[in-house]
Amino acid sequence: MVYARTICADARSRMESWNSIQFPYLSKLINSIFRYPISPTNQRETKTMGVTADLNMRKGIRVVLNPTQEYFDQFQEWISETERWNYRRGEYKLWCTAFEKFWLYMAIDEENDEVVSVVSLALQRNSEGKMLYSIGNYYCVPEWRGKGISNKLFVQVMKHVGKENCTLFGAVEMSPLYASRFNFSIMNEFWHNFADMDAADLVIPAMPNGFTCKKIEENDWEKLHEYDETICDLDRRKYMKTTMTLAATVSRLVLNESGKIVGFGSIKMAFGNELILAPLYAESLDAATALVASMMKGIPNLLSFTSLITIYPAANNDVPRLLSLISNNNFDTHQAYRHQFTKEMMHFPQHKIYGTDEVSHSPC
Repeated sequence: MVYARTICADARSRMESWNSIQFPYLSKLINSIFRYPISPTNQRETKTMGVTADLNMRKGIRVVLNPTQEYFDQFQEWISETERWNYRRGEYKLWCTAFEKFWLYMAIDEENDEVVSVVSLALQRNSEGKMLYSIGNYYCVPEWRGKGISNKLFVQVMKHVGKENCTLFGAVEMSPLYASRFNFSIMNEFWHNFADMDAADLVIPAMPNGFTCKKIEENDWEKLHEYDETICDLDRRKYMKTTMTLAATVSRLVLNESGKIVGFGSIKMAFGNELILAPLYAESLDAATALVASMMKGIPNLLSFTSLITIYPAANNDVPRLLSLISNNNFDTHQAYRHQFTKEMMHFPQHKIYGTDEVSHSPC
């Protein structure tokens, strides 16, 4: 179904007010046209909620682009329950505002006004202006799986990608399908692992000698961005500053004895009472340990959370040592995602990545 929105919210308000007095039947018509709420999230790319292409969905399924927070919250409930994907409250708005372009397509069951399926797409560029698209949040509510709805959403976002390079993190069971059906066939040999620790087992490690951790102040950002550019070639200055200062986030940078930045990271307080260590970039295990110690001290009521999780490249052999330090060796880890591309592999210094930022729209 097509629900194009071309009249802005303030225009709607003025028209409703005037027509309710002059032409009552027109007021009813306008309310019918605008019966679905307008999204405030992505004013740059899509000023209003709606889809401008016919996706040939089955009767009773409405597809919206960049829906309101209310619908995203419903989506969060589902993915937390069935997949253990947990985000901060402000994550959706972050995606909508921090990337060059962002699309989140959502299929909704019109009868119950409930989420059926979702997929999102973001556009970023590297230092030379080359495009990189990323796909995330590909999900379908269990009872709706196998009906072709999710596949149509995925095909739609790939139309935006066209012939440009695109990346995603493919879950173990989905990775072969992404490669064979959608050409995400260029990938690393190693997997990204999911690590899980009960909050009750967490231990704040001793601060290693020779390092100082601090909160990020305004005059620190330029040097932090310069360090980030040694990790990732994408222009993500706006994204990184926004995500690291988002509410429910504790962020730190670490300096060596000469005052040089040798790492930075965040711990996110997410839905489901979960802590997420992401990102965590550091020059060494000691620098990473210093960061985690400082950030854990900054979490209010640390033991009131259920767990701490992180996703990391299996190619970094120091990560299990770090996890052992902060959990008294009480942590679980398993293969979770394969980083896949359609056209060209991006390379990152995996030995400096102790925690991947996130696997929706951040490649490292």
